[in-house]
Amino acid sequence: MIQVLGTSSGSGKTTIAMAITRILSGMGYRVAPFKAVNMSLNSVIVEGEYEIARAQWLQAKAANTVPTRFMNPILLKPEGMGASQVILFGKSLGKKSVGEYYEFIKKEGGRAIRSAIDRMAGEHDVIVAEGAGSPAEINLLDRDLANIYVSSIYNTPAMLVGDIERGGVFASIYGTISLMPRPDLVRWLVINKMRGDASMLDAGIVKLQDLTGKKVIGVVPYSENRLPGEDSFDYDHPRSKGSKIVVIRYPFMENYSDLDPLIYTDTGYNYVTAENASDISEADLIILPGSKNVFADLEYVRRSGIFMKILENAGRAKILGICGGYQMLGQRITMDGVSVEGLGLLRAQTHYEKMKTTRSVRYRVHNSLMDGPWEEGYEIHYGMVSNLGDEHMNETTYGPEGNLDRDRMIFGTNIHGILENRSVFRFMTGSDIGDPEEHLRKEIDRFATVVRNSIDLEDILSYVDGKDH
Repeated sequence: MIQVLGTSSGSGKTTIAMAITRILSGMGYRVAPFKAVNMSLNSVIVEGEYEIARAQWLQAKAANTVPTRFMNPILLKPEGMGASQVILFGKSLGKKSVGEYYEFIKKEGGRAIRSAIDRMAGEHDVIVAEGAGSPAEINLLDRDLANIYVSSIYNTPAMLVGDIERGGVFASIYGTISLMPRPDLVRWLVINKMRGDASMLDAGIVKLQDLTGKKVIGVVPYSENRLPGEDSFDYDHPRSKGSKIVVIRYPFMENYSDLDPLIYTDTGYNYVTAENASDISEADLIILPGSKNVFADLEYVRRSGIFMKILENAGRAKILGICGGYQMLGQRITMDGVSVEGLGLLRAQTHYEKMKTTRSVRYRVHNSLMDGPWEEGYEIHYGMVSNLGDEHMNETTYGPEGNLDRDRMIFGTNIHGILENRSVFRFMTGSDIGDPEEHLRKEIDRFATVVRNSIDLEDILSYVDGKDH
């Protein structure tokens, strides 16, 4: 096992780990990605109807292996107010407070992580594990099971990635090694996101190696990518100021990956919040995405003036609600005896149940406006939506699904990945999406090539082949 740690969130751990899995897989090794604990609102359903972080799904794609629940044994999905939904081996344990989560980690976390590693080690030649945040959060060391704890289970080596774009890369690497537990397990250092001439770092690299006793195996140049993001931070910035597509960004928005097709096709989108609700009047397509807290986000949409702007433009612009956004577009939402009015734009109502729906779904778009071949998508939601008389948007192996209003301008669906559907994308945007799988393959290969040309693999391969054991 090789672990990829970072000096901070956003240092590039996810993509560096992805590149290494691709490189080793291309050399004939059976490779599995791994992240012990991931906090992310971007998740996906894998074989067996289990939910894992989309980042590990992406890394499994890079490794040319089937993604499984053992690649991300613990997933946290923040719900606000100091609580998160805890998902263990792909199934939800419900919402837990910070204290309850730490108690869970103390009692069950280590055992779960070790069993997942053991399971994958029996089926693969190499595990490429990704850390989380920084391994040097000294206020959390007694409960950090995502970072060097993973390497310490079997005393396997780690790589530490520093982000030079943030500034102070030498200090951040040296400081991390000085503060983290088990720095002896860090064998390799990588400087990431270098703009300009890497030789300018030579003197600093020599000094850093002298101070730490660790080898800098490469400087990876800055490289724009159009890969799925790991979490909401990767989607922070609007993707096109001139786009006629707006996404309602409520406080508990989730499943940002539904926007990926708008990114990699250069179609673009702009976010709408309370500060710029008037931008809705310029949009040709209004997207209400998924929500981790539909009740709170529905109230935000009403109170902010966004709802009034949506109403004003209904019938002129297309409106697409996905998962939580679909629920908001309906007439009513009920949970535990509490009932609130939806936005009333679709004849649908939602009833929340304690059991969470997590399933892959085979579907085809089949309505009076669009018709397409069978595709694969997935559902992740608590609420059950009932269509009260609208035309259905989709046909699935579970039956009819979704809503299409009478004017055929407002659409709702629980299916994530709906914009990857060529018929839907063309109808909504007027553009062709191409082949999403082919795009993903090319982007993974492109970035893996950048990393392979930038780092010295000799020591890593020596370890993988067992020559230095």
